[in-house]
Amino acid sequence: VLDIHLQLLLEDVEQVKVEGISDGKEMVSKWLVGNDCLARWVEDGRWYNAIVDTVFESSPPGPVQYLVTFTDYGNSEIVCDDDMAANVEAIPGDQMDKLDENVERPDLPPTAVMIEEMTRKPLVRTNLD
Repeated sequence: VLDIHLQLLLEDVEQVKVEGISDGKEMVSKWLVGNDCLARWVEDGRWYNAIVDTVFESSPPGPVQYLVTFTDYGNSEIVCDDDMAANVEAIPGDQMDKLDENVERPDLPPTAVMIEEMTRKPLVRTNLD
């Protein structure tokens, strides 16, 4: 049973075979069902861990749309290619401050707290009485 939010999202999208504008070639979507990705949620513009649930193809010039589920929170949203990224490196540089706290950021340097914990000297007892 789908929740009402998901039903409303699905009612607004019509699944149609995509064909190229000039050469008649079939357009290929960048993402497949089951792909893990980062997706931008329209409500707050932040990037979250997500998985592709459905690919909605549209007639040109309309963009291919994807139903994604935000894996850390369980809510779903329909997004376009511009709102999806394969990893942190694929997110525009001016949006790096909009990453959700659950998104792994292996390319970023350790925070000041982490540096302090790494450099803190162990407590040594000198009086053994």
